[in-house]
Amino acid sequence: MEPQGQGLKKHVINLYGLPSFGFNMFVCMEVFFFAAFLTDYAKIPVAIAGTVLMLTSIIDILLVPTAGVILEKSNMRWGRYRSWLLVGPPVAALFYVLQFSKIGEPTTNAILICIGFVVSHLIWNIFYAGHVAMNNSLTPLREERISMASNRGMFNALGAITFSMVGAKAIEFFGNGDKAMGSTLTVIVAGIVMTLCYWTLFVLTKDYAFRGISVTTEKKDRMSVGEMLGQIIVNPPLLGLMLAELGRYLGRFVIFGLAFYYFKYVVNNLAVIAIFFTGLNVVCFFGAMATAPLAKRLGERNTYMLSMILFIGGLLAIWLLPMNHVSFMVLMFIAYLGYGMPDALSIAMYSATVDYGEWKTGKNARGFIMSLISFPIKTAVFIRSVIITSILVSAGYVADMAATPQLIDGIKNGITLIPALFLGAGLIIILLMYKITPEKQKQMQEEIAARKNG
Repeated sequence: MEPQGQGLKKHVINLYGLPSFGFNMFVCMEVFFFAAFLTDYAKIPVAIAGTVLMLTSIIDILLVPTAGVILEKSNMRWGRYRSWLLVGPPVAALFYVLQFSKIGEPTTNAILICIGFVVSHLIWNIFYAGHVAMNNSLTPLREERISMASNRGMFNALGAITFSMVGAKAIEFFGNGDKAMGSTLTVIVAGIVMTLCYWTLFVLTKDYAFRGISVTTEKKDRMSVGEMLGQIIVNPPLLGLMLAELGRYLGRFVIFGLAFYYFKYVVNNLAVIAIFFTGLNVVCFFGAMATAPLAKRLGERNTYMLSMILFIGGLLAIWLLPMNHVSFMVLMFIAYLGYGMPDALSIAMYSATVDYGEWKTGKNARGFIMSLISFPIKTAVFIRSVIITSILVSAGYVADMAATPQLIDGIKNGITLIPALFLGAGLIIILLMYKITPEKQKQMQEEIAARKNG
């Protein structure tokens, strides 16, 4: 095993994000097709399908801290965090197949789908957190953490782009007319790809399996569930980052949810919506690519805030200026760089809050804190449905209605002003609560090291 202070090999940094490519390919199936699978492919009645969607969304939020606690208390033979890269993906993939299987009559099928959902999401929350926790455990060097976070952002975007190109076609190809079976087989293939991506990083990090975990302090660092939850309260940068990320994801999901209505009723060109969504993922890739040099020069916090300002400014420009489908997409792509850069930066910022928590409390809750990266995402997914429904109801929307000034204004405000408000709140929260600078982080790490050395 290499010394703790030695820098990482280049291939570890460059391929750190590879699991995120497979993971995004894997979860995009649920993002884009879960509701359609329930109602149209598995033929589950709408009332039961709605119950499944609501119940699983609530459970998914609760599973995030649960997974963090399990990760922090686990200690398998291949390293606390690294071990989950080996054992977690195949188990999650197996139960994910159950989530996309048509078995028995509708009620039985719905129960089996819920079981598949709960088990697969619990397991994948653990190995997902294990992967992102390695950003902190593999290296204390801020520059390496930023590079790995940026690299992960690029692989994330590549996974989303790839799925958008092949996902629907795979269902058609494998199903040969039976979309339920096509969905099941597509999930099997996606599960294999994801597992191989995680196993690749597992092999590459063999020499670093126990980095970030001191044998002499491991027992002292063990924390109770109450102490882990308390880390959120005593760690203002962590709480601030989670709230800001909630605002950022709410902005994104509201834009995604209203895009259909904007293209159909405001700019009258629904045919280009696929280009729009693919373009957003491409923008995320280039945003992630630009993140590392910017963050290393300006600092993570400053880069995050500048990105949010870009996003807000772009949305306000779309709101103020007359738009056709071309100008809307161009301006939104520019603005969306402000989403892509923080998306690639957040892991490095969460890593810094791990250092803050250990500096403040004397105990390292790395696995638990890094698992919380999923909490704002899942909470935003749950809340966005209420927001989008409220926007459409207030605009007087009825399916396939003729566009009215009230509807156009409501959709335009919903896709620009509402996300800008969420993003603005996140910007203020980061400014007030996340005060970890590169200098502060270095000081905290030095003090932590001094304590451990007695």
